[in-house]
Amino acid sequence: MPFGPMGHVYDWRQIEATLKDSPTPSFASTGREIYGSGEGKTVCLWLALERLLGTFPTHEQTAPDCVAHGFGLGIDVLQAVEIQSGDNERWVAETATESIYAISRVERGKRQLGREGGSVGAWAADAVSRWGVLQRIQYGQYDLREYSGQLAKQWGWDGLPDDLEPKAKPFVVGVTSLVTTYEEARDAIANGYPVAVCSDQGFDDVRDSEGFARAMGSWAHCMCFIGVDDNPKRPGLLCQNSWGRNWIRGPKRLGQPDGSFWVDAAVANRMLGRNPDSWALGKFSGYPVQNLDYLLV
Repeated sequence: MPFGPMGHVYDWRQIEATLKDSPTPSFASTGREIYGSGEGKTVCLWLALERLLGTFPTHEQTAPDCVAHGFGLGIDVLQAVEIQSGDNERWVAETATESIYAISRVERGKRQLGREGGSVGAWAADAVSRWGVLQRIQYGQYDLREYSGQLAKQWGWDGLPDDLEPKAKPFVVGVTSLVTTYEEARDAIANGYPVAVCSDQGFDDVRDSEGFARAMGSWAHCMCFIGVDDNPKRPGLLCQNSWGRNWIRGPKRLGQPDGSFWVDAAVANRMLGRNPDSWALGKFSGYPVQNLDYLLV
């Protein structure tokens, strides 16, 4: 099966600039309160979104906008967790990834990547926390109810239309912080905070008997970590891709969504620590400890 489009651009200068300007630059410092709290836990964050919507929304990108899909899914999972935890009662619709792609590349990235496409994870992290996001609804003449790769490409050069910027502003992510280790991602996810993972690590398109995919090849890609199983036998993170339901095949476990695969802890550690550009998404108050027993398996 051929792999799908990608679009992550690693640029440490841009990441460093974002960290310098951020009030919550690193999860190592911002997430101190929950350090170690994910040890030994199994938490399936995707269940919150699945229960909210009745089915899990699998993304299938057709443009080089993987960064927008990774962050968009993370935002949707974060909202669903907050709603089911009683901290947030407002659900409008899924996040319109085209808005993240536009703002990250143009408003934040100043068109530095030209027309070739792609984005930097740090730009998206900054974009969703400063400019906000739109939802999959109709805004006057702009129909965002269905994903459009063509619109993503158009807005990825033109930017978000001026009359839509005020619509995005109320929907900002409270906090985004750079994650650089498996343990940090484990603790974030165990407390309800998904991680948009941008890396150069590729994978096989066949899951093994335990639902894991073998690390192989190189992808300039962004996906989203939305589950953790920190068992001593084979710890790992659940990674959701944006290439549709059928790009990968093989056994699944713990009710994982189609199009997803488990990543061994050592591989996840490499993805997060080598050329780091992966971001935990959290609330305005930071990353407080959360009781997510309803998501524990």
